[in-house]
Amino acid sequence: MPTKKEGSTEYSTQEVTSNLMISDQSSRNLCSLYYITVATKPHPILDKIIERTKKNGETIHILGLHENRTIGWEGHQNFGVKLREVSDFLKNPDLNPDDIILFTDAYDVVYCGTQKEIIEEYQKFNKPIIFGAEKQCNPDPSRASQYKFTNTEFPYLNSGMFIGKVWALRKCIQDYKYNDRDDDQRFWTTQFFENPDLIELDYNNRIFLNTVNMDDRFFYLDKEDYICIYRSSNPMFVHVNGPDKTPLNSY
Repeated sequence: MPTKKEGSTEYSTQEVTSNLMISDQSSRNLCSLYYITVATKPHPILDKIIERTKKNGETIHILGLHENRTIGWEGHQNFGVKLREVSDFLKNPDLNPDDIILFTDAYDVVYCGTQKEIIEEYQKFNKPIIFGAEKQCNPDPSRASQYKFTNTEFPYLNSGMFIGKVWALRKCIQDYKYNDRDDDQRFWTTQFFENPDLIELDYNNRIFLNTVNMDDRFFYLDKEDYICIYRSSNPMFVHVNGPDKTPLNSY
């Protein structure tokens, strides 16, 4: 496990042990929300996410700390670790099939909401898995023609943020075989096309906003109170997707 850097947050896979309990409207049962992220090294953006969850009295599970190496855009685009860690977490027998998993990237995300607000928005969607949407079709631009709603501002799947029921996520990832060089966005894009009854995109940024090529004229972020506005929406996570992370300096 990485050692704590001077002045930084101490990392643990058990930052908070309690989970938000939710009344599941479809099954009329109580279920839990698990907020997970994958981080293989300490990072100041992750420190801010942890600080926010602690301030809210919420749960976050940090996966992958044992790796102690650089991955993703900061490494060699080896995103397979994200898929492996999510897959392994979903194998936990203590998870209820109706429990909800909230995933965000660790190094390029600003958390603006609360888990209670996130669940309220999530329950308004019609499908059990919701991914953030972006303006570019990556990593395979040739697949753009497969998307149905290309007349929207954010028509394409982005894998950096999602929320979904355990049973539905298990169905998508249960056969995954780990390869360090895998691209998680390619994997989840394939799942999106193969499981149209399970996965929906957050086209209107009700929970997730991906910033690449967005229209900055309509974007507002209150850094003191962590309130985000984009057009008529109040996204609860802002993701600076792609390799250029310089906008994070102003967030």
